[in-house]
Amino acid sequence: MVPTIWALLACHGPDDPGPAGTQTTEAPQPGPLQVGVARVRMPVPVGIGTVGYNGLGVPAGETPFSEIFPGTVRVHDHPDFRAIAISRGPGFEVVLLRTDMVGVFQHLRRAVVLELEQRLGRNLDDALIVGATHTHSGPGRVIDMGGPFDIIADRFFPEHYERIVGAMADTVEQALADLAPGRLGIAQGYTDEGHDDRRCEDGQDHENGALPLVAVEREGELVGLAMAYAVHGTILGIDDLTLSEDTFGGIEQAVEDRLGKPVVVAGFNAWGADMSPSSPAVPMQPGAAQPDGYDRMEEVGVAVADAVEAALPSLQWTDEPEILSRTFRVPLGRDVIGYDSGVFPYDYGAVYCTADVEDCDPATVVDDLDKRCLPFPEDYAAPPQTVFTAGHLGDLRFVTFPGEPGTLLAEQVLADIGEEPMLFLGYAQDYTGYSILEDDWWQGGYEASGALWGPRQGAYLADRAVAAFGWAHGGAPEAQPDPVLPFEVGDYAPYVPTPGLDVGTVVTEVAADVGPQDEVVFVVQGEDPWLGTPLATLVDAGGAPVLRRSGTPVTSDGQAFWTELVPVPSYDEAPDAPARAFQWALHLPVDHAVVGAVPALAGTYRLSVALPRADGTTTTVESAPFTVTR
Repeated sequence: MVPTIWALLACHGPDDPGPAGTQTTEAPQPGPLQVGVARVRMPVPVGIGTVGYNGLGVPAGETPFSEIFPGTVRVHDHPDFRAIAISRGPGFEVVLLRTDMVGVFQHLRRAVVLELEQRLGRNLDDALIVGATHTHSGPGRVIDMGGPFDIIADRFFPEHYERIVGAMADTVEQALADLAPGRLGIAQGYTDEGHDDRRCEDGQDHENGALPLVAVEREGELVGLAMAYAVHGTILGIDDLTLSEDTFGGIEQAVEDRLGKPVVVAGFNAWGADMSPSSPAVPMQPGAAQPDGYDRMEEVGVAVADAVEAALPSLQWTDEPEILSRTFRVPLGRDVIGYDSGVFPYDYGAVYCTADVEDCDPATVVDDLDKRCLPFPEDYAAPPQTVFTAGHLGDLRFVTFPGEPGTLLAEQVLADIGEEPMLFLGYAQDYTGYSILEDDWWQGGYEASGALWGPRQGAYLADRAVAAFGWAHGGAPEAQPDPVLPFEVGDYAPYVPTPGLDVGTVVTEVAADVGPQDEVVFVVQGEDPWLGTPLATLVDAGGAPVLRRSGTPVTSDGQAFWTELVPVPSYDEAPDAPARAFQWALHLPVDHAVVGAVPALAGTYRLSVALPRADGTTTTVESAPFTVTR
């Protein structure tokens, strides 16, 4: 057990007690444990570009919400935000906020912290941990750094960014409002079935399937489960033109179903830089055809859910955990990293350091790889600082890592910290590209090309992660950079949704009779996607929602459906049309190839579709009945 004195350090500020006799104010003390959860749909319009892949040259139609990147046309497993709050009062709390994004830039996180401070009247900078699932099918246009950053995230969209910040703050605020007495449980699972080592340059086939679990319950009922797993969450490609939770959506839904009750399951990424999603062998059956990748998400989900289910009986519960969380900022750059003269000679950072080396022999190095990079110009320099948060939740120690660490580097961090059990949260608090070991960097390859500060970035950040854990438990660095400012939104003309024609009109009715390998298709006219994606719910002949094994309704926000938008006229044909028919096509494959991914249907059903309206209300349209015959 970490001594109680370290927990008290979480509250230290200008009014903290000094040496004995110099202050009379007592240090704050932790109160009873309370836990809260929340889940908020991401306010993201179909048509926005995604982020992560280079969008140049990918053919797609024009939309009002994309510029460089192709606009999306489809949603599968709607992106959202999920929060789990664990609190013994201000200064003794952790809020885990999971986002369906490629990464978290510190400017975005800072905006959320300041928004929450304005709403709640207190600073959550130490407590708030924001982690990304690293779906490349999450929305772009939330990074205002210009230049090379536009190539990976499309141009900044101020109003969209403000909506994202607001929804993230809503999620945290709701989780804190949901606080009630409860217990904290921790366990350690393991599986290497959900990922594969994709990096050949290091000559290894090395995986680490650590799967730490953080559970919260109230009145003996599980309400939230956070986990960290190492997998590069990118099954879908940019040319799929799809908004999706992707790999972690499959994991979270499978775990929810395995739990058999409504639980907020939040999957955080660990060290996914070199860990591709696998194609595990799981029970399969004949199913309806789905777009590429959808079955694989569910396959990975089953493999990880197996490991979670196996670990749940080992949860160790407490209602009096010591809670400590502290956030630190450290500088970045050539000088602080410590490059010798002439090595990685880019004062403002560089990426895409590439070489024509295709073998997987670790003895093959590229001596001048650091001279083959795309430099950041002075006006669009790589970030000069980054962020770490460290502490503990009872016996569980944790540390965050900014960006995408490789497995070997993460294992070095864990070994140097030397504490168990340990929660390593990568892709969290900030984004600094890829980080791998220095010797590994000189072997080239995709992971090496994505380090913003070159061959020693990984080693430097690994050292800082270990230092941050030490600072959290016994002091602080002598000096820290000031927090960055949020991205400037400035003045902008708000987007005015195009009126939808004949909202509620059924364009294509469902087929009356379908079989297990068929697809139910229902097309209805709705509103501009800026107002939100329609929500379809599968209901039985009596009008009651059909439930998943988790006890939650089968809806088009999950993996049972996929939804596609066809604007008429198209944006290409009439960019400034005064009105459009927004045709939303709901696709429901009856059986999925992965056994148990969706409920087995037999009998008569309808689709009940809620269409968002411009005035904030919804219009509900029901399909004709359809019968599933087996």
